[in-house]
Amino acid sequence: MCKKGDAEFCSELGRDSSSWSSDAPLEKPDWIQDSFQLLVDAITYASAGKIELARSILRNSRDLEMRTWYHVHAQNIATWRSETLTMEAPEPILPLDPENRFSKFESILFARDNYQCRYCADPVIPKKVFKKAQSLIGSTDLPLGRTNLTRSGFYLMFVATLDHVMPWSLGGRTDESNLVTSCWSCNYGKADFTVEQIGINNPLDRKIELKTENEVDRLLKVAFAKPKSAADSH
Repeated sequence: MCKKGDAEFCSELGRDSSSWSSDAPLEKPDWIQDSFQLLVDAITYASAGKIELARSILRNSRDLEMRTWYHVHAQNIATWRSETLTMEAPEPILPLDPENRFSKFESILFARDNYQCRYCADPVIPKKVFKKAQSLIGSTDLPLGRTNLTRSGFYLMFVATLDHVMPWSLGGRTDESNLVTSCWSCNYGKADFTVEQIGINNPLDRKIELKTENEVDRLLKVAFAKPKSAADSH
């Protein structure tokens, strides 16, 4: 989100609400979408033992620019959208679901959604793949810190999480009928607003593009493949 200050609108979103995406709070620009393949290449090389090549790819990427884009524009974009649309939040459905943690659903729902954000449709990678890649590449070139300012831009753009379509704070349930795969940009950008409040379509109504195997399926196999022994290589 553009820092409020004297700004009248988010420069990345634009002033004209008729031009806003009807699917994602804020679509990633092409240069960020194109950066996904660099991340795939870096993880693939690292998993093959080509660590310096993986590091070189990340060092020469636009990682810092992605981190800045997330911090300045993406994570609070719903504030701009909701203030323009001025739709009031519904009354919470009480009692709230006592369960608000969704980790037990991650594997099955990431697979269900073909490792794609159900809002922007961009590919996402599970945290365990990032952690495995960091163990090979190192935290200098692939930082996964505790704050957004100490995390890789690749992580902020492409790590997988789940989103409550109807916000948990408004009575949304923590189950498969209300959870969708999301990138952090869309998840934190949507915040605790309903899709109606920020003027986007319900992602549960969006058709999933199914493939026999995608890049993330392959990465999961590559990153966690059993290393070959010396005997296996002969």
